[in-house]
Amino acid sequence: VGTVGIIDPPRAEVAVAIRQAHAAGLRVIMITGDHPRTALRIAADLGIVGQGTEPTARALTGVELDALGRQGAAAFAQGVRPATVFARVAPRHKLRIVHALQSGGDVVAMTGDGVNDAPALKAADIGIAMGITGTEVTKQAARMILADDNFGTIVAAVREGRGVLDNIRKFLRYLLSSNLGE
Repeated sequence: VGTVGIIDPPRAEVAVAIRQAHAAGLRVIMITGDHPRTALRIAADLGIVGQGTEPTARALTGVELDALGRQGAAAFAQGVRPATVFARVAPRHKLRIVHALQSGGDVVAMTGDGVNDAPALKAADIGIAMGITGTEVTKQAARMILADDNFGTIVAAVREGRGVLDNIRKFLRYLLSSNLGE
């Protein structure tokens, strides 16, 4: 009888924050329960994929993750590491992705707002829950809660943290050199 189209467009500030994250050397990965084509389109709109670095980007699905998992932990980690978009995943997949990235030496920050994100938030090096739309379970599993649900806040926090670390290094160099002189 008809076709219904529903769109839930990403907020404009997210694309800007993702560009800033990439410029700062942060890798942004999208893990969603959406259809792979939908996930890739959103990832392309946000600048997660398709900026010349991944001309043949594709979403790794939960079924493909299950097949990789049957080959062993090393094969799973090797298959997950280069991927940027994961679609049609279950909570167990999110958890395995976090563990696979950590096994490769990556520091993993995971964001989420639903109960299905809680195990991965708990396992990540830093779990970040959404303060407005996040469930209580997610907030309790996370180590940080975003009061404004804005991805840009994470990028700003990383920038501030790097500034603090740089200032500590400068102070230690000054302190050590002056104490050595004394």
